Amino acid sequence: MKVKWLGKKQVILGGLVVALGLAVYLNYMFTPSDSLPTAGDKEGETTATTEKNLGESLYVDAELQNDYFAAARVSRESARDEAIELVEELLSDVRLSEEIQQQAAEKTAAIADAVVDEIAIEQLVLAKGFDDCVAYIDGDRCQLVVKAEDLTQQQTLQILEIVTSQTAVLPQNINIVAIK
Repeated sequence: MKVKWLGKKQVILGGLVVALGLAVYLNYMFTPSDSLPTAGDKEGETTATTEKNLGESLYVDAELQNDYFAAARVSRESARDEAIELVEELLSDVRLSEEIQQQAAEKTAAIADAVVDEIAIEQLVLAKGFDDCVAYIDGDRCQLVVKAEDLTQQQTLQILEIVTSQTAVLPQNINIVAIK
């Protein structure tokens, strides 16, 4: 009996791992990490070791803010486009079993649902008076980056209510980050 170690599932899994790695690499390459000061930096001063506190907002000047939100949206869309391309390639492969094709179709539907939910969340958060925001939904987790000085408890609850009303994400799986 010959053991087949490189089956269809392993090829699909390998392809998804490569796509995820490529998305992480592209995100790393297009994020200007050296141009963003950290919370402990003062204007014109950089320090090698900066103490960071969870939930603390970062200072970002107006030009970098607009670039951050635009770059975040472009990065999110390019990663999604790559994932959709990979899933479409899997769907077009007639050699795959019906079960794997069904899983690929479900993944495509999940990506489409996440895109619709992210847009709805972003629009509703903007309607609450925030200047800008970017939402990321990944399965049962949601992360929001909101352009705000600080978030009050009431603002945080408003955002949590928006996310939970638009998605099935539980409040404990929602992470909200405010940047100036």
